Amino acid sequence: MTRIAVGWTSWVVVLAVVSGTILTAGCGAPPPVAAPTSYVAFNHKEGTFACEYPDGWEADGGGKHGQIWATFESGPAEIRLRGDVAGSLMGDAMGGRHQSDLPPELQPVHLVHVDALEAAQDDYAGYQEVGQPQELEVSLGPARVSEFTASTTFGSGLHGYRLTVLGHNKRVTGFLICPESDWQALQPAFDHTMSSLKRGIAE
Repeated sequence: MTRIAVGWTSWVVVLAVVSGTILTAGCGAPPPVAAPTSYVAFNHKEGTFACEYPDGWEADGGGKHGQIWATFESGPAEIRLRGDVAGSLMGDAMGGRHQSDLPPELQPVHLVHVDALEAAQDDYAGYQEVGQPQELEVSLGPARVSEFTASTTFGSGLHGYRLTVLGHNKRVTGFLICPESDWQALQPAFDHTMSSLKRGIAE
């Protein structure tokens, strides 16, 4: 019987190939997020805002007085909403929430939204907005939304919305984000959540 001699170098090569295969499998793209078909009501206990988010997504929220927040997640997809007094005061300094007699690009909500662009660019690598900010009909207050793309640390693409609403007593900002590969499936859900924003009921 012929014996096959395997030297130390050969074992190193075998181990490298096996390890590479395992690492490649572990670093694969996450499974796609299913397109939502129903929604659940959310009300922030401070009453700053309420909305509808995709059924089955994990929901959390908290904060009080000056800073509040809510997050809805499913795998790599996320909806983050924040409320703060500072942004609302900026809107008041610019003439109040409602200035319908001004051109859209001069209305307070538009100026507040544009002012936050630099912070978004600092938060997301490769942040780029698609077109100009758009007006959005939201019962919570005057709103602007910008579609954007960005990248992760590993270079994969992100796609989402950046939202600004001047609410009753707070500015509400939002980032609705998912992998580029999930954008077509999740964009309608993001649109639904943004459009559902309204004043909540304090508990």
